[in-house]
Amino acid sequence: DESGVNLSMVRECARSIKGTRAYGAKPSRTKNVSVVGAISLKKGLLSQWSMVGYMDALTFDAFISQKLLPKLWPGAVLVMDNCSIHKSDEIEALIQSVGARIIYLPPYSPDFSPIENCWSKIKGILRTIEARTYRDLLTALEKSFLSVTEKDLLGWFTHCCYCTEEDWKSSLNVV
Repeated sequence: DESGVNLSMVRECARSIKGTRAYGAKPSRTKNVSVVGAISLKKGLLSQWSMVGYMDALTFDAFISQKLLPKLWPGAVLVMDNCSIHKSDEIEALIQSVGARIIYLPPYSPDFSPIENCWSKIKGILRTIEARTYRDLLTALEKSFLSVTEKDLLGWFTHCCYCTEEDWKSSLNVV
């Protein structure tokens, strides 16, 4: 899935002395950085890629073929949004060539996509870091991806109804 971040990401709330206003700087009109990524319950963060500008079908195809495809395995299932840039014959052929398959979500159903919860956590971290240069933003993105834990993944996949009792037991090392 993909998401967008920029240099204008700051905390929405702040503290100040009672009766005084909280002030903070917020850059305006900054370029968007598109981030595309893939997560797995068993393997964690599979791949992520960031670029200044917008994500189009060619860029998404490049992410799949160059970054994600080498990390897929036979039997893997990709759950993707039902948007046009995800639906190309090339992508389907590439995914099937490694023995994986694609399930497209119904339109307007982010509740069934675990990576949406991941984006929420990452954006929360980015708001705390308040990067003011693109180099700092890309460094902060890497740092925020590293903060995603196995417990986070299990919770997100469970919330989206993709976990079984076996997944829980194996994550807790219970036999």
